[in-house]
Formats: sequence, structure tokens, C-alpha cells
Amino acid sequence: MKKVLLSIALIYCLNLFGQKEVYEIRTYELFQYSNFKNFNTYFEDHFIPLLNQQGINNIGVFREVSEDLPRKIYVFIPFADMETYLQARSVMETDAKLQKASAELSPVNKPIFNRYETSLYMAFDGMPKMVKPDDKNRFFELRTYESHSEDAYRRKVNMFNEGELELFSELDFGSVFFGDKIAGDRMPCLTYMLAFESLEERNENWGQFADHPTWTRLKSDPAYKGSCCSSITRAFLTPMSYSQL
Repeated sequence: MKKVLLSIALIYCLNLFGQKEVYEIRTYELFQYSNFKNFNTYFEDHFIPLLNQQGINNIGVFREVSEDLPRKIYVFIPFADMETYLQARSVMETDAKLQKASAELSPVNKPIFNRYETSLYMAFDGMPKMVKPDDKNRFFELRTYESHSEDAYRRKVNMFNEGELELFSELDFGSVFFGDKIAGDRMPCLTYMLAFESLEERNENWGQFADHPTWTRLKSDPAYKGSCCSSITRAFLTPMSYSQL
């Protein structure tokens, strides 16, 4: 009987787990001498098409607005669920054409990037699937909130699910995704992406947010007191010409 109950519980958890998307964010660090043309060719002609063939779409490739060195390229990949993510990894590791392109475009004497970091996220309950922005919103903000404890982190996630997400929608923040990091560095933390028409619109919307009565109420709620944040980082991004976001 216990085994039956355990099986039912596992099936329930897997079904619940599969209702929310899984996101991978890769951050590629380029060398100063990296061949940018080869980098773009790899992603535009090989990496993205292979994932598209697996039914994985809306892949975003972004560069930072700033001219900081080393240059960084951000790759956002949405998966329907964890099973889709694992299947895609297997395909990428074994696809002969992709491996051949990688070897030819990134030779040992002049690689197209130094290293990349990767993180996995589970979509928030309040936004279980990403939303593709329209063609006007091409200025992206990627924000990461780190928390000092698991308790504070969970309460901050609740704050989003129970009020902030709705406020973002009301103020037309162009929410793309909200992710609970499940693997990666600097945990516990969450990451989300917003899309605006311009930096000016972004600044105007955040100004409205700061003075909004809903935000005043949320940040005064004892349930969320002390929930944010030991660190907040952000990156302003613009999409590459072949980005699907």
C-alpha cells in the first residue's frame, strides 16, 4: 500500500513539475580577439536551428548595451519541462553536425569564447510560461535578486506571485519570464526579464512602480518584511539580429 501511495505521489509531483517551464540562461564570456562572426554563425546556423527542430522555440541571444570588457553574450532557452531539457542536452551532445560546426568555428588556437556559465530556473507559479514581447519592445532588462536566507528568498518569491507580477502587468513592464533558480551559482536567487521600447520607457515605468499604492502596501506587509535582498544585479540587453526574442 505504501508503495502505491508513493507512486501516486511521485506521479503527482512530476505532473505538477511539468506544468511550469524550465529556463536555461547561458552567459558566454568572449575573448577580446574572439571571432564574432564565427560566434554568430554557430548560433544562427547551427545551435538555434537544432533546438528548433526539437520543438524548442523563442530562443533569445543578447548582447550587453554597455561596452564593458570582457564582452558577454546571454543566451536564453525556454523548455516546456525538465524532460524536454534533458532530451535537448542529449541531442546537442550527440549531434554530429553541431559538433563539427563547433570544432570548425572555434578552433583551439582561436576559440570564439572563453567559457560560459549556465543556470537553470523553474518558472514562477504566477507566470508558469514565458511571454514573447512584441516587435516594439527591443530593450531588455535582466534582473537577479539574491537573498540572505532560504526563508527570505521564499517570501520574496511569494511577494512576486501574490502582488508584484500583477503590478508589473498593470504598469506594462513587458514581463518575459520569472525564474526560481534551481541550479547555478549565488543561490538562493531569482531572475526575471522585462522588455521595454527604450531606456526612457523603462525609467518611467520603474518610477511609477516606486510610488504605486500596491507596492507601498506590499513592502509594508509583515509577511514580506526583510525578504529582499542581499544583492540586486541587472543587465541591459539588446537582441542579436537572429534572436527569436
